[in-house]
Formats: sequence, structure tokens, C-alpha cells
Amino acid sequence: MRKLFGYILGIFGLMIYILLVLRLGNAILPHHVVIEMIYYGIAGIGWIFPAMGIIRWWYKVKHPENNQRSS
Repeated sequence: MRKLFGYILGIFGLMIYILLVLRLGNAILPHHVVIEMIYYGIAGIGWIFPAMGIIRWWYKVKHPENNQRSS
């Protein structure tokens, strides 16, 4: 159930992030190709950090004491 919620959260979160990046880019950037490429390149990498948090939450162990291997 956690992964399903994570997938849904990730998809909607990414859609909202894309819309915000596009709106902000259209509002503040001049029509200069190089500046736009730099902005969208940085914004394209920027979504990775929140996504890493969601992925870590997906794979978080529920009961760490039960998952340790006996030596």
C-alpha cells in the first residue's frame, strides 16, 4: 500500500513541479535561448532531490529488528 501511495504522490508531485517550473520560467525569463536552457537544465535536475525522499520512504523498513540476518 505504501508503494501505491508513493507512486501516486510521485506522479502528481512531478506534474505540479513541472507546471510550477513552466509558469515561473514563462513569468521571469527573457526570451534568450541560453538562459532558458540553463534554467530548465537546473530545474530538470532539481526534481531528483524530492523524488529521492519519496523513494527512501517507499523502501523504509517497517520493523528493522525483524529483518536482521542471524550470523
